[in-house]
Amino acid sequence: MPIAALLLISGAATALVGLIALLGPGRVFQLAFAIKAADDAILFLVRHWGVLLFVVGALIGWSAQAPVARAPILAAASFEKFAAVLMLFLVPVKPTRLLVATLAADGLLAIFYVAIIAGLGGA
Repeated sequence: MPIAALLLISGAATALVGLIALLGPGRVFQLAFAIKAADDAILFLVRHWGVLLFVVGALIGWSAQAPVARAPILAAASFEKFAAVLMLFLVPVKPTRLLVATLAADGLLAIFYVAIIAGLGGA
């Protein structure tokens, strides 16, 4: 499968997760941490996180068709995904299996994006 197609798919998946968090922040919080989010501030932060994920996903998808912008977009996306994985180990939370699976996928995507960037350097 061509890199552009993989970027479109992974970008769409990231954007979809962001959209879901934006539209259903309480449910996302409950699925990720097994905690009911009744606090408006928490719901605001989950919605904001959803907007940011949506934008990152849209940019990843756009980078599939804009090779000149690919390296900086994938660098930013890799940073976001590596940071999320790192927080799993540094922040004292009890994640659900869904959150662990999501962050495992994010870690693999970040490695994939770094590999693409490394390949662009030699071109």
